[in-house]
Amino acid sequence: ASAQAASGDLVFWSQLAGSKKAAGEELESDFTKAFPAISLKSSLYADPSQLNEKLLTAISGNTPPDLFVQHWDYTLNYGSGGKLLAMNDLIASFGAGALDEGLIAYSATGSPKISVPLYGTSRGLGFNKALAEAAGLDPASPPKNWEDIRHWATAMTKRTGPLLQCAGFNLFYNDLGSFELFTLFLQSAGGSMLTEDLKAPAFNGPEGLKALQFLRDLVLVDKVTDVGFGLGTGAAADPFTQKRAGLIIAGNYNINNSLKAGIDFGVSAVPLEKGNGYTSYLDPFCFAVPASAGGRAQALEFIKFALSETEQVKFALASKNVPALKAAQKNAAVQSDPLLARFVEFATYAPRNVPALATYSRIVPIVARAVLETMYGRKEAEAALAQADVEVRAVLKGA
Repeated sequence: ASAQAASGDLVFWSQLAGSKKAAGEELESDFTKAFPAISLKSSLYADPSQLNEKLLTAISGNTPPDLFVQHWDYTLNYGSGGKLLAMNDLIASFGAGALDEGLIAYSATGSPKISVPLYGTSRGLGFNKALAEAAGLDPASPPKNWEDIRHWATAMTKRTGPLLQCAGFNLFYNDLGSFELFTLFLQSAGGSMLTEDLKAPAFNGPEGLKALQFLRDLVLVDKVTDVGFGLGTGAAADPFTQKRAGLIIAGNYNINNSLKAGIDFGVSAVPLEKGNGYTSYLDPFCFAVPASAGGRAQALEFIKFALSETEQVKFALASKNVPALKAAQKNAAVQSDPLLARFVEFATYAPRNVPALATYSRIVPIVARAVLETMYGRKEAEAALAQADVEVRAVLKGA
């Protein structure tokens, strides 16, 4: 449909807050100018969990918005019983391979696809270049294997007596952060969270044990951080932005936060254990349209507009997120942004077999608990993983 043909109200709910706020506002402003006959009524929610509560109530009560953008695993939960519009035709309209297959893979548990990615986040190692140099490390030669990671982490750890002044590697996050930390080192050791068919856990093997033991030893043997250091402090008191952590697992969101804090921010890919390659973790945020939406046509217009190369590049440059459109990933402006370009590169290191399961959000806290119990020294890695294995099998069996 053309800009002239599309008209009516468009109720849009998003969580484009924080580092994405300016990018989201610019996208909405551009859309309003391009489609003056569409009355955009947008509501911004602080985070995915807050939006999730609103959407669950609205979708079950048949009072949903016309369009929303949400974290991929929440969206898969909303899609049961045909409650979301199939997006296969819309995706096909961009042309074969136009959208990033790694991000698109999170749009369905099977068929049809019920969401379309707006952007993705990937993961790498982030580090404070000034702290690295002060510790005698070369920021131009970041860690290339696990031994390098241990060396960097121990070198950047600073204590005054028993008091931790600077964690060499900040390892304590919320549940999702702990889950991602373990996932990356599991993959780095050659393992995977689930089996190839996604029907059973695969983390409770030699690779998972090796990864969790390595993380435990960083805390309890090498003492590169203290148990719980920085946990639950919130973004304002994040140890990294307070220059009290040397290394972190970095996502795209760390770019704007770190630059705002005046940190000379370096990033590198998460290396495989022995250094013969890299790994990463993908986390898309996706558009979806409730099947009962009255403004379906307007919603589809918005998605197509947001996935145009011009808008994808603008959104990526402002928010520092990986564009869903491949042409935008390769765009000269995106590639000339040194930190953003690295996260686009990191996305290519993520496993191709993705855990696109509606139950994945229930698996995250189970595995996170096993990771934290081990790193706190409350359980041995083997026992913690064995317990998580039992619980994850029950989740997958009941799916």
